[in-house]
Amino acid sequence: MSPRPSLPLRLEYVLLGLIRRRPVHGYELLARWNEAGGIGLVWRVKPGRFYAALDKLEHMEYLSLTLVAGDAFPLRKEYRITAAGEQAFLDWMRTPVPAARELRQDFVAKLYFATDVDPRVMEELFSRQLSACRRWLDAVQEELPSAIGFERQVLTFRVRQLQFVREWLQDSAPAASAIPARRIP
Repeated sequence: MSPRPSLPLRLEYVLLGLIRRRPVHGYELLARWNEAGGIGLVWRVKPGRFYAALDKLEHMEYLSLTLVAGDAFPLRKEYRITAAGEQAFLDWMRTPVPAARELRQDFVAKLYFATDVDPRVMEELFSRQLSACRRWLDAVQEELPSAIGFERQVLTFRVRQLQFVREWLQDSAPAASAIPARRIP
């Protein structure tokens, strides 16, 4: 068996962050995902993938569940984050994304949870992400002088993209550090 299934992916971390806010059942969680101004702005998720990720997190013991009876509903699974899930989520929040292509979803998903963690976590994340971005930009700029044709076009695109990301990180960092932490029940 591949080790890949045991490693949490972005979707799983986002689910941990949402459940961390308060215990919730799957249908309500999916509705929250898709609410206006929610994490659905970053990416869409199909229900099958969504519920499979919840099962995976439970299997990894990042979530616990309780069967809860509703007035008009059969028993439903209510998910709660465990101590291991809490630690995994906070570790993810502190870790910069490893590649520029992951900024659009992974880093922006972390911004979604900025008010849920200590502001120092976000300050550290922005600082580390900015350092990574500078390294990426330096590496591409080093390749650019010897590039010709299509390769030069691609590298020029990457340089400009990374310059924008660097500026965006610099402009966004003070706003993130000024956000007060939201108390999680």
